[in-house]
Amino acid sequence: MKSNKIITLVVALTMGLTAATAQVRNAYFLRGATERYELNPALSPNRGFFAIPALGITTALESNFLSADNFLFPAADGNGLVTYMHSSVDAAKFLDRLPDMNRLDFGLNERLFSMGNYFKGGFWSVDVRLRSENNFTIPKDFFALTKKLSSGTYNIGGFGIESNNFVEAGVGYTFPVQDVFTLGFKAKALVGLAHLSAHFDKVDITMGTDQYTADLAGTIQTNVAGYNFEGLTGEVTFDQFLGYVSDVSNFSTDNISSIGFAFDAGLEWTFNDEEIRLSAAVTDLGFTAWAPNNTYCGTVDNVGFAFKGFDLASNEVIFTTPENVNLHSAEAPTATIKNMLHTNYIVGVEYNFLGDLIGLGAVWYGKQYGEDLLHQATVAATFRPTTWLSATISESFLQNQIGVLGASLNLHTSWVNLFVGMDYIGTQFGTAMGGKIPVPINQKSVNINFGLSLPLGPRMF
Repeated sequence: MKSNKIITLVVALTMGLTAATAQVRNAYFLRGATERYELNPALSPNRGFFAIPALGITTALESNFLSADNFLFPAADGNGLVTYMHSSVDAAKFLDRLPDMNRLDFGLNERLFSMGNYFKGGFWSVDVRLRSENNFTIPKDFFALTKKLSSGTYNIGGFGIESNNFVEAGVGYTFPVQDVFTLGFKAKALVGLAHLSAHFDKVDITMGTDQYTADLAGTIQTNVAGYNFEGLTGEVTFDQFLGYVSDVSNFSTDNISSIGFAFDAGLEWTFNDEEIRLSAAVTDLGFTAWAPNNTYCGTVDNVGFAFKGFDLASNEVIFTTPENVNLHSAEAPTATIKNMLHTNYIVGVEYNFLGDLIGLGAVWYGKQYGEDLLHQATVAATFRPTTWLSATISESFLQNQIGVLGASLNLHTSWVNLFVGMDYIGTQFGTAMGGKIPVPINQKSVNINFGLSLPLGPRMF
């Protein structure tokens, strides 16, 4: 029963984790694509559109460590590959490939309703989206532990998780200024669905001869729309907490008071007869806000788990948890709790020649995580052989990763607008399962964007 409750809680708090807000960066120079409007609200598509519901989705898995070549090594006898845990793999060689703090982000951005059109000299848009942003941090010492597996106590504090899930409704407006500048703005109202942030400063793992134990200490904040946490005060057991959250009788639509606001702004400057284009934008500048009764804040102290092995007689894993895991409620919040969104920054430059047939561009993209700014740069070549077809080939330069191929294709005729793109395409492959399954080498991230919409109105440029 306890495991079922844990599964229910995880599903409720990570909403679609079977999926950064997810965006495809190399759509930036495809002027017919509606997707680039999400990167910079000043970059409106060349005609209006109505997006087919549920057929516009972006998913992204981004990391600074998760690649096959970081965890698989050539066997000493030259026969295939072995994992990093194999005795022939030197621990220092393996750990040198990993950053001190390993980050894994997973995002989902699905269009529930989206349309836009030109009206009285400007471009207006309205859209409703389901968004999920999930971020995990894993210290390098955790992988050192799994590699060495020797007796002793290891302190691998620093584990963290943040999951933010909400519905976004936005209204955008783009307009020209003196024929050389274009400004774009979007105001967005947010309705929070679920939020979880947890950080464990203390994770002491003891490797013994007959069992492995773990002692945890950290902080947790939970927000769930419609749930009233006012009944959880003082010391409560983990079972009480799980039971409370998984009990649907504690949910009421009258208790949904999670709101938020965000703002996007962008500009584009064209000169030399539009051969050169400079642009910049900031998006997701805002927050979600939760009422005190939708919020639970607490600390976890000295939580112990033990793994003792596998019982062949009963065919069960022997894994014990303490019966009285206590969550110490922090002082009950009396004011609205605000969770900031991860703000995005983007700067681009493009040079077009041969009558706009070919464009060469570069984009710098940054995403704010608290005090940390993660960034990447992308260079791209865009080809426009006709007025209704364009394609981009890109190369991205990420932190701890150089030279990642990407590609996008946009078909934008008078009757359909189809976009498909990826920023991270593997070019080096190994094999697994006896050569049956290709495995990308040196690829830490993957994303894909697919969008289908119906054009509205005449072509504007």
